[in-house]
Amino acid sequence: MTREEAISWAEANPNMLKFNIKMTGEQVNQFFAVYNAITGEGKSITGCGKCIWNMRQRLQVELKKIELMKSYPVYLTTKGNYTFKPNGQPVAYIRAATETIAKEQLDLLKKEKSNVQ
Repeated sequence: MTREEAISWAEANPNMLKFNIKMTGEQVNQFFAVYNAITGEGKSITGCGKCIWNMRQRLQVELKKIELMKSYPVYLTTKGNYTFKPNGQPVAYIRAATETIAKEQLDLLKKEKSNVQ
């Protein structure tokens, strides 16, 4: 499961993260897959109620961080370089907490593009 899929699942199933609901086996599998995709951890499936409660709390914090991040649209210049200056339709978005971090990510994107060419 990708991080984006996990975030979509979490947004579509808020009650799974907010309330102590008895989950089916499939829901438990999904919950752990979502948790591992969002946090980057590799927790194995368990039936421990306290563990799942702690995981719910952690997921709520991580999702709040994601929600608070700003989205910076990335555009292509006429020469094919990446920029934040509006120029037609955005080709990508960089999500970052601050503009400084977004600029660093844009620089990495530019370096990655120059390495590919």
